[in-house]
Amino acid sequence: MKKIISLLAILLIFSCEIYTSKDHKKFTVTDFSKKRVDTLIPYENKSYYAYYIKVRGQINDSIKIQRKGHFDVILSGNVDTLLNGDYYGTDTIIWTFDPYRANRGKLEIEYGL
Repeated sequence: MKKIISLLAILLIFSCEIYTSKDHKKFTVTDFSKKRVDTLIPYENKSYYAYYIKVRGQINDSIKIQRKGHFDVILSGNVDTLLNGDYYGTDTIIWTFDPYRANRGKLEIEYGL
């Protein structure tokens, strides 16, 4: 019995590590020398009602988070922000993280549908 439980635990750990989501991205920024572009793709048979952006950490100046065709979010200093908006699963969303004026810091950023 212990062998079966151990095997299941190992399989669970490995399956979580290789899982990649199309409708969710999470990453840490410590390199502020270049932009990062992420694409969120909705699953066909899943219902959506909102998107969200979570940003947490600190930076020495301003950054921008941009969504094509929408407003830019500009954040600076100590950041602990949650933004969300209506989304109904019809389009792919492209988010751009732009270091803008910041060149130092550490941010944890999460995008999701």
